[in-house]
Amino acid sequence: MIRPKHALASLLTLLALGIPSATAAPVSSPTHAITADAPWARAIDDDLSKPLVEQWYGREVAEAWRDLEPRWEGTQLFTRDSFDADMLATLGLDPIPAMNYEPSPGVVFVAMDGVTLSPNCGNGDTANSALNCSPLVSSQTTFPAFGAGAAEFQQLAAYYEDFDLVFTSNRPPDWLPYTMTVMGGSAAQIGAAGACGIANVACDGLKRNHVSLNFPQSCNGMAETAAQETSHNWGLEHTDNPTDLLYPFNNGGFKTFVDDCMDISDATGDGITNCGYIHEIYCEAGMGEQQNSYAELMGVFGPRNPDTEAPQIVSIQPADGAVVGNADDILVTASISDDSKFIGVNWTWLEGLPDGVESYRRCTNNVCDQDFNPGVSFDAIDMPWDFVVLAGAPAGMYTFQVEALDSYGNYATETISFEIVDGSGGTTSGGSGSGGVDESGGAMTTEQPPLGTGDDTGGGGDATESGGGQDDGSSGGCRVAQEDLGPMGAGLLGLLVLGLRRRRA
Repeated sequence: MIRPKHALASLLTLLALGIPSATAAPVSSPTHAITADAPWARAIDDDLSKPLVEQWYGREVAEAWRDLEPRWEGTQLFTRDSFDADMLATLGLDPIPAMNYEPSPGVVFVAMDGVTLSPNCGNGDTANSALNCSPLVSSQTTFPAFGAGAAEFQQLAAYYEDFDLVFTSNRPPDWLPYTMTVMGGSAAQIGAAGACGIANVACDGLKRNHVSLNFPQSCNGMAETAAQETSHNWGLEHTDNPTDLLYPFNNGGFKTFVDDCMDISDATGDGITNCGYIHEIYCEAGMGEQQNSYAELMGVFGPRNPDTEAPQIVSIQPADGAVVGNADDILVTASISDDSKFIGVNWTWLEGLPDGVESYRRCTNNVCDQDFNPGVSFDAIDMPWDFVVLAGAPAGMYTFQVEALDSYGNYATETISFEIVDGSGGTTSGGSGSGGVDESGGAMTTEQPPLGTGDDTGGGGDATESGGGQDDGSSGGCRVAQEDLGPMGAGLLGLLVLGLRRRRA
């Protein structure tokens, strides 16, 4: 199935002109009050606030999808985020033929300074790297720092040098989706004796904020292990080629992501292939039981394509300095463009918040009060980056900030302040221009924030997802069993970026 694109609302066409106006932007999406005590402040209930499954298939399927419990099939654990063929069959859906999306860059945070993970995200996700939650742990678990991780980091980045991936040892902002691979601790901490690392499989890289674990106290060769575990997060499974990084044993040999069709390995499993409907796109003759590791990663991320262009906040409403009447509904929104298929966006309400509301954000990565969920590959200009609707708001000053960040750390932000007055109209002053130019001498900047602005304090919440998928062949996920490992060569840079993704037929 081809994912439907989000249609551009007529509003965005108007916004692209960059014409400041005191007239409230039309509101076409349903809304709901942010707090019962202030019904005039309304959150947006548009398609981007819904899970991808609901966007693709509708509410009925999404409700059944939310109810899917982690399940065992033999020795493998599946969650609803796996998008494996059996899960889709449970929902009455045919296998998704590679979703037909364009390659898009990705970000990998290599956590080596100690992390505490929880099995519960509290936001409906089964896993979320920014919230330090994953079903790979069954209770809150602290993995200690890995002091010898610098060389392993460089080698891990080197394994991926052909692909459009950014590797960083600094945690990105929580609103930028990223994969986290943890290096620290031992397999015994999660009851996975004999494993060097564990991860869940997400077919076709349809989830980009998963977590994987690597255990330096149990095994050597953390770069080799982490290369396998991270690639499981994007849909790769074990192969029987000892030179492929998806070979299920840590044998210390020279390995790459092999660009050839290789048989899926059952050496540490029970013969179940999770993502065969994806594998057969790259290895048609294998009928889902062969995998081309290199080609599939190229299909998810594309070739390395270093990006130096910041996103552009094309336009924003209301205009900075505007005076707007409160007789009409006022939509706070922006139009944003970027030259890649992946950005993070964060709106923050700074001034004029309803009484009793200390903060309010809408952002990507499902970590804010309201979500933007554009999927894994999209054109930013096609997305309606609507924030809030002010419907009969009290007279006064209001301030909002929008931020955009791409995978290479290129950053843009704009802050608007405007006055709401009683009545049906006002006058305008200032204005936010188009093409990323602040015509009013206002608050737009492209200064890059530190890439590591998050913390390792973790998530929490009341979700009930639990279980694990370990690489020992007995409880799902991936196992890398240790054999003698020679010294790893040093590689690449402290921040590695790699490039843009595919499309398959």
